[in-house]
Amino acid sequence: MHDSVSRHTGLAAVLHGRRGRFLMALLLTEFAGAMQGIAYSTVLPVMARDLDGFALFGATLAAGSVAAVLMLSFTAPILQRVPPLRVLVVATALYVVGAALAVFAPTMGWVLAGTVVRGIAAGLLAGFGVGAIGALFDEHERPRVFGLYALIWLLPSVLGPPLNAVITDWVGWRWAIGWPAVLVVIGRTLIGLTVGALPWRPQAEPTTVSARVGVGVAVALGIGSWGSASPSGLGLVALLCGIVAGGVAIAVFLVRGMPGEARPLLAFALLCAAFFGVYELLSLTIIEGLGSTVLVSSAALTGGLLAWSLVGLEPQPKARPDRAVLGPGLVLFACLLVIAALMVGGGAGVTTTIAGAVLGGVGMGAAYPLLSSEPFSTGRPAATVGTLIAFAETAATAWVAMLAGGLYSALHGQGWTPVGALQLVFVVLAGVALAATVLAAARRSRRARDDPA
Repeated sequence: MHDSVSRHTGLAAVLHGRRGRFLMALLLTEFAGAMQGIAYSTVLPVMARDLDGFALFGATLAAGSVAAVLMLSFTAPILQRVPPLRVLVVATALYVVGAALAVFAPTMGWVLAGTVVRGIAAGLLAGFGVGAIGALFDEHERPRVFGLYALIWLLPSVLGPPLNAVITDWVGWRWAIGWPAVLVVIGRTLIGLTVGALPWRPQAEPTTVSARVGVGVAVALGIGSWGSASPSGLGLVALLCGIVAGGVAIAVFLVRGMPGEARPLLAFALLCAAFFGVYELLSLTIIEGLGSTVLVSSAALTGGLLAWSLVGLEPQPKARPDRAVLGPGLVLFACLLVIAALMVGGGAGVTTTIAGAVLGGVGMGAAYPLLSSEPFSTGRPAATVGTLIAFAETAATAWVAMLAGGLYSALHGQGWTPVGALQLVFVVLAGVALAATVLAAARRSRRARDDPA
């Protein structure tokens, strides 16, 4: 039973009462997790150098996402049968073990093992957190709650890299990856203190989530990630197999998980893939493709995230044109702008790329809260829907990182110029954004047929 303020959708409403305190604990944990994730990305090259572990660098980069996808394949039945506090305790214990393995690592192999354990914990908690939002908030409130998550990521994305670089230079990389872990544990402790807000009951019925297909996704991502780091012909074959098999398996997982009603999930997964693919290559585009500076690339990244955060704070589910369709359309246009920028080059190209980054952020902010919350309207158990949403974002982001980074590396290895290779990759990303737009529009037309009123 929601609080009496649930009919309103303002920030004060979603942060009100027991569920509001639970949400604030979730947001604090998300903030801390973002800080640690960015810390790992910032200092991983330093860790590999100090531990003489560059041979495991690529595997360590991919391991966390692959492990999270693998865990999400099994998360739905766990959330249906195991009390939330017990799930939280296990996930936190796994997280602490994984973080400790990395902080005290004597070799790079320990860092890799810690990344895998943290990925498993992240997969379990991701399904838990998204499912909790579905259980606590109604269809009018969920878009605003999901919009808050983007805002939480803004500050770590802007301040995280320079802060962790300073800490690494001052006291070493172990402190840089260790201090956010303390904040994560504090956040999860606060979740545990407020977890009574969740209306949980054990559910014995079987879930529609297919663990076997999810394992197949994780295997495909692992093979493709290995292939993206291998310069051999076999590596290229593995990369292409991982891209194709991984993409198909993600779609099958989502369709089986929500039969007959998977279009919003598929559109959401493709939206995440398109946007994060652009985000993945933005610095490379500005620095290598257009010959500009790290400072300019940071400004472009920040502009995109800021646009996402600000637009996402005011979701408009009833607006016309439909923001869930307009959003991926804007990401598509952003891809086309970057392609044009690479053709133009120079200062005009840099300016156009920054404009594309901001436009993509606007599109993500417009569509992300709507497409991520809409699957809960099907009436399926919150644990199942939450797991599917978390899987869609996690798997799609890992898949597009493999696709964009692996394809660029393969083309560069074949002698393509940075500009030519980037243009081709952005053409592929534009195709992904187009597919997201089409599916978002199709899901709207189907919903109109099902509910003529």
